Amino acid sequence: MHIEGTGRFVYYAQWPVAVFLPVFFFIGRGNVGAGVGNLGFFGLVYGVVVIALLLVPPLLTLFDPEVRRARATRMHYDIASAVLWLGFLLAGVTVPDADDSGQLDSVLMAWFGITAQTSAALFAVSAALIGLAYLVALAFAIRGIALGRAAVAKG
Repeated sequence: MHIEGTGRFVYYAQWPVAVFLPVFFFIGRGNVGAGVGNLGFFGLVYGVVVIALLLVPPLLTLFDPEVRRARATRMHYDIASAVLWLGFLLAGVTVPDADDSGQLDSVLMAWFGITAQTSAALFAVSAALIGLAYLVALAFAIRGIALGRAAVAKG
């Protein structure tokens, strides 16, 4: 695992993205055509937890001496982060929501007229992708710490 040019972008972007994506998922999708209902309300509580979880891998990268020195993350971590971010965006445009009056349209339902079942299926895929990409990003951040400390110890 080595550090590439994309790592500099990820190194700086991972902090605001960890805040932006949950805000978009819970509330911001209303600005692009989705109805925001109960999920927006619960997002006030769960959004803080999601932001804290999304900040764990970036915090771990700070323990990698090579990443800190280069101010750029490792390539494998960059890929896992990009997949995680894209998964969050896909989830934000497909998440089913409802309020007291019934089901609300997701962004893709409003834009393209897809069915609620298709939107829910796409959301399930994106949720699985988010979970897997998060675990992979976490693993690569931890692996980066080990590699960076081994390189420093080696001299």
